Amino acid sequence: MTPYDKLKSLTNAKDYLKPGLSFEILDKLAHQISDNQAADRLQKARQTLFKTIHGRTLKTG
Repeated sequence: MTPYDKLKSLTNAKDYLKPGLSFEILDKLAHQISDNQAADRLQKARQTLFKTIHGRTLKTG
């Protein structure tokens, strides 16, 4: 179960959302890209962050 799925399963889960936000809106966002695409984006963002922090290119693999 993902954290998002856990949030949705809570009693009165909608009460935890910011005003103007709904699970319908969040579901659309959640389904725009696959889990693998999201993981790739996260990995690229981490690499960029660490390049900035360390001032050098990180090698992966």
